[in-house]
Order: sequence, then C-alpha cells, then structure tokens
Amino acid sequence: MNFYEFNKNAERNLMLIERYEWSDFSSVTINHSITKSAFTFVGHDKNRDITIEVKGKEVEQVIRNHSSMEVNVVKRPVWTKVLGYRSQTSWKMFMASTIYTLILLFILHALLPAATHNFIMELASLVLFLSIIGLLIGLIKPKWVLPKFKVKTRKRVLFSYLYLIFSCFFIAVAFTDGESTSTPASTQVSSSQNSVTVASKKDGADSSKQKVEKNDSDKAVKEEAKQKAEEQAAKEEAKRKAEEQAAKEEAKRKAEEQAAKEEAKQKAEEQAAKEEAERKAQEQAAKEEAERQAEKQAAKEEAERKAQQQAASQQATTSSSTSSSGNYKPFENDPSDDQQSNMSCSGQIKGNKNSKIYHVPGGAYYDRTQDNIVWFCSEADAQAAGYRKSQR
Repeated sequence: MNFYEFNKNAERNLMLIERYEWSDFSSVTINHSITKSAFTFVGHDKNRDITIEVKGKEVEQVIRNHSSMEVNVVKRPVWTKVLGYRSQTSWKMFMASTIYTLILLFILHALLPAATHNFIMELASLVLFLSIIGLLIGLIKPKWVLPKFKVKTRKRVLFSYLYLIFSCFFIAVAFTDGESTSTPASTQVSSSQNSVTVASKKDGADSSKQKVEKNDSDKAVKEEAKQKAEEQAAKEEAKRKAEEQAAKEEAKRKAEEQAAKEEAKQKAEEQAAKEEAERKAQEQAAKEEAERQAEKQAAKEEAERKAQQQAASQQATTSSSTSSSGNYKPFENDPSDDQQSNMSCSGQIKGNKNSKIYHVPGGAYYDRTQDNIVWFCSEADAQAAGYRKSQR
C-alpha cells in the first residue's frame, strides 16, 4: 500500500510519503457509505485509517483476493444512507432534517383541507412553546428532556430541540390564515361570495409561495449535487494521477533493480575472469618454478656426476701410484695350499671373495678367513678392486 501527499512542487503534485506491506496488518474494518469508504487497518505495531472515495467496494475485493487479513464490514442502518445522515455529523443531520421537514410541510399543506389549518397551527404553536421550555431545561439537566436517548448531552439537547422549534415555527407560519384570527365571525361570514373569493385568493397565494419555496429548494439541491459531482470528478482525477505516478515510480524502481542486477552480474563475471587469470598466472609461475627446479636439480646431479668421475679418476691415479711397487693384481690362494699365505709381495691383506671385505694383519677375522681368499699387496689395491675394510 502506497500513501501520497499533495505537494505542488512534486511531479504531478503528489509525493510518496509511506509504503506498507499487507503482512504488516492483521485485520481491517470497513465502513462503506454512498460516496466514500473508511478503512481501519489493525497492525501489529500501530493502526492506520484510510478514506477512499467511491471505489471502496473494489478496494475491499482487492484486499480479500491478495491478502490474508481478516475483513470486517460495518453494517449501516438504512437511515444512515440518506443524504445528510451518511456522515452522522450533528449539524449536517440537523440541516437535513430541517430541509426534509419543510419539503414534507409543503406537501401536507397542499393535500390537507383548509378547515384543518387552524387546528394544525394551534397545535404547532403549543409544541413550539413546550420545545422552548424543554430547551431551557435540557441545557441545565439533559437527562430530564432526553428520556429515550442513550447519549444525554447538552449538544444533543440543543440540536434536537432547535429542530422542534424551527419545525413548529415553519408549520405555524405555513398554516396561518392571511387575515387576522381576531376578526369577528360576523364580519368573516357576512357574505358567502366574499368568503369564497378570499379563500380562493388565499389558496392561490399559498400555492404560489409553496411553488417558489419548492423551486428554491430544488435549485439548492441541484447546486449541491452539481458541486458534489465536481468534487467527485476532481477526486477521481487526483486519484488517477496518483495511480499513474505510482505506476511510473514502480516502473522506475524495477528498472533500477534490473540495472543493479546487470551491474552485479557484470562485476561477478569480471571478478571470475580476474580470478581465472590469476589462477592461470599462478599455474604458469608454478610450472616455470618447477622447470627451474628441475633444471637446477639436473645441473646439480650433473655436477655431482662430474665430481664423482673426477674423484674416481683421482682415486685411480692415487691407487696406481700407491701400488706401483706391487704386482697390480690380486692373488687367489690355492685351496690345497695349507699355508694360506701369499709370498708374492710384501703385503699380506686378505680379501673374502664372497663378502667383498678385506682384513689386515692383526684384525679379529684375519686368521679366521681361510677360504675364498683374494690377496692384496696394499689397501689401495683392495679398495680399487671393490673391497671394503672390515670394521673389526
């Protein structure tokens, strides 16, 4: 629900001031009349009163179809639908009652015979006198003169008894004869022809007066109806403009939301592309780093291999120089040789052919090694042949 305020500086003279959701209210009470409908929305936090001109039934149908609120329609008595009584405003009901009484008075004056006019005039004068007394008493003690009313206030006394006073006064004036009532009877009936003539003139004067008053009343009613029609047309025009403004604002809001969604989508795509580029850059950097590490590892291994080759070459050179006094060849013993000795060189180093371990004289297993012996003249010769020294 959107609420607008008249503002001549705003576009189309309307400005949005409040907006509510259907879910903000739990129930609504609707009071329909002929020209307008009063809506009271009962909310969870506060209530909201709205008056809608002419199309109250349509709004009620929209609420029933598009919300889950409880709808309560106020039942109005028949008399509250009469012109002047719809708003139930005291002064409006007083004016309407007075006008309707005058209209009824003109009708009765035309229908009732002239013989009853004096009686009606006297009765109206009596009621007028009693009404004046009742007004004075009621302004002091309202409950004394309003026995049938639930609300006993001075305001009700004032409007009720003023209505009686004005009505009785109009009746007394309308039904008063043209000549004075104090005229002797002998003078009034001196001639039957004159009486008939006077009565005819009086009836004609009363009829002309009634027609003039009726024309004035009809003219006032027509002017009031015309003014209300113009006011209604202005209200409908303002309402139409408000609906157009609301539709325009709604379209603008949707366009802004669509633009925001597209902008968010574009930013998301740009972010995804940026992350993808960063991921590829990281993968490329990792790949290059791996290649660099591999090249570094290969270079290191190549350097180690060259160092090993150089070390082996140097060791071979050292072995060659060290064993230049020997026979350069290991000597295997003859298994039938009981001496288990090698007299071909000054060295007495034993090597086990199976375990590839050599023993020097004085070692723990030197004397125990008796089979599969390979003799070396020096430790360099043994190491050059692939043997390692015993740890014991």
